Amino acid sequence: MKKQAKLFRFITLCTSVLVISLVVVQFAPTTVQAADPSGPSLPNPLGEKDGKAINLLDVMLRVMQIALAAVDIFALFMFILGGFELLISGGNPNMIKKAKDTLIWATIGILVITLSYSILKFLFEEIQKGWG
Repeated sequence: MKKQAKLFRFITLCTSVLVISLVVVQFAPTTVQAADPSGPSLPNPLGEKDGKAINLLDVMLRVMQIALAAVDIFALFMFILGGFELLISGGNPNMIKKAKDTLIWATIGILVITLSYSILKFLFEEIQKGWG
């Protein structure tokens, strides 16, 4: 149980740090206009998407996708580990309980990650629509 509590705290901490950093970055300016539009300019290192320059919101959405995918892979690994523990328990009630707890926490972790991704993606899309 101690192992699952540490894992849950780690996933919660990672998700909290990600959400807080995304909220802080949302209030940063997304574009900087030059004083002289005909002056020298640099190409956008982020490239273009659908003929428009990629803004900070697109970058943050991509970072969020990568971070949540990494945490999701870890939760999937824990799910596989719980199944393996259940297979090798050999009828030992303590090992079966430990394996079931691992499976339950891994399932909860996958659900939390999926829901957090869906909510954050929805929020980012609504913010992007609002910013035009």
